[in-house]
Amino acid sequence: MAPQQHLQWFEHNIGWFESLEIADLQESVPNCPGWTVEDVLNHLSYGLGRGYQVALTQPAGVADEQVFDGVERPTTYPIGEAAMAAFTTNMRSCLETFRKTDPERVAWTYEGQGRARFWFRRAAIETALHRLDVQDALPRPRDQIPPERLADGIAETVEFALPLAARIAGEPQGGLTVAVADLNLRLGVGNQSPLATISGSGEDVLVALWGRRCDRVQVVGDGNLAADWLSLVEQAFSGR
Repeated sequence: MAPQQHLQWFEHNIGWFESLEIADLQESVPNCPGWTVEDVLNHLSYGLGRGYQVALTQPAGVADEQVFDGVERPTTYPIGEAAMAAFTTNMRSCLETFRKTDPERVAWTYEGQGRARFWFRRAAIETALHRLDVQDALPRPRDQIPPERLADGIAETVEFALPLAARIAGEPQGGLTVAVADLNLRLGVGNQSPLATISGSGEDVLVALWGRRCDRVQVVGDGNLAADWLSLVEQAFSGR
């Protein structure tokens, strides 16, 4: 997907969260244990909305541990209507910063020097994942993610999130194949020959790779290895 498509996806997800009712905010979110919908909003508002703007504006050579020093977080997170208002302010500000930024500008990323478009894609996919989390928590019909977006989300996870999580864990990983027949997608991750394959629908595979609802995918081969991969991102990124 092109950078502008990621921005459109990001904006669409922001709008979906803005459409939530105040009564929705106190619903528990099973995919994020201990969190309510309000906690998800605040996580996105301050971790992504403010955090990604700061990361995008850092010089490419900044030390990793200094990148998020400039992110201002409240001592007490807002609740109810105030949480919704803060979400809109922070996320719309982030989107506007992205729109004003050349996607090919050199920027710091979690993988070192990269391009600003990394953050456009990361924001679109992170908000999509948390949108799925919240949709699971609310008693209403689910919105389906279009196939091209699911394919992009799975590809980003295999290209970026899983290898980074493996490096953080500091453990060599046997090869895993990710297969999604309805998206005509077959990808591999790991530094050895494939020992296991996970497959399923696009949405089920995407959320499983991020440590959510892993019981909805099928595993062929080394089940323990597959389970290790499916738990890796949650371990490295604190399950969020």
